[in-house]
Amino acid sequence: MIAPVVVMKNTSANRVFYKLSLMALAVTALSACTNQAKVHQQTQAELVGAQQCIAQHQAHAEQVTQQQGQILTQLQQVQTQLAAQQKALDARPQVVERPAPKVDCPAPVAESTKKPGPREQLQTDKQIVGLREQALIAGLNVVMNARISTNVANSVIDARNIQMFERNGEEWVRFTIYNPDTKEPHVLERKRLRFQTVQSANPTPDRRPVVEIRFTIGKLSQKGEFILADRSSSEFPILIGRNLLRDVMLVDVSGNNLAPLQRNDATAKNDTTAKN
Repeated sequence: MIAPVVVMKNTSANRVFYKLSLMALAVTALSACTNQAKVHQQTQAELVGAQQCIAQHQAHAEQVTQQQGQILTQLQQVQTQLAAQQKALDARPQVVERPAPKVDCPAPVAESTKKPGPREQLQTDKQIVGLREQALIAGLNVVMNARISTNVANSVIDARNIQMFERNGEEWVRFTIYNPDTKEPHVLERKRLRFQTVQSANPTPDRRPVVEIRFTIGKLSQKGEFILADRSSSEFPILIGRNLLRDVMLVDVSGNNLAPLQRNDATAKNDTTAKN
């Protein structure tokens, strides 16, 4: 015989079981929410780190791009320079080296035991002068120290009391030259050739008269154009420039007083108007 199942109704037990079930479900739900919050925070942190890494990579990429741009610019400049140099090389005439023909040279001539000096080697009709020479003013018997300069275009002579006047419808100049040794004054009158503008300490350039004076240096006696100016503060009353050196004198910059004065009858003649 099968024993009958007896179902007993217990309302209080069912309520307790139901409450326990609800509590378990609540705990489970809370645990799931806590885990989700942690996972969300971790995910947010990972996203922030990833964004920072991406920003760093972007900054590095921009820096590399700038460097590449600078290198490209430099390469373009180098290419431009190379092209210009190549163009210049192409424009130059080509030089073809040819072997020099063999020439049978004669036997050398025995040299003299006496070696000629540098001034003896130079055979010329021109007067050789140094940087300092003595110049004789014709007709006055006045010898002045002269500075020889190839850097100066025009020659200058020390003149004082310069006065302009007219003679026979022409402009003349009256001026005084002093003997450096005796301080004796010599008044000369010359026809004015022109005015020459010269630089001076004044803000505006000076216009100086130019006259023609005969002088002698060494064996050379000639007429030359001189600018009249006060050179009382200079060691050299006469400055010889290129206008008087050209074609008649050679300058040896290594020496002084290389042209001793040679007086002759032509030098002694007074071909100028002088007043003592």
